[in-house]
Amino acid sequence: MYANEDGQVLFEEINPGNSVKGKLVFDIPADKKLTSLELHDSMFSGGVTVALR
Repeated sequence: MYANEDGQVLFEEINPGNSVKGKLVFDIPADKKLTSLELHDSMFSGGVTVALR
């Protein structure tokens, strides 16, 4: 929540065609490198895979 200045990125509804920018913080082992994340809007959604840079 504190990674973004305004703190609202996690709580905003994003309508189709719109976008938001923000930082997501994850705790992963130091010897691992993530190449993608799978994001879901609920536990019942199919999700989407997002490539990481």
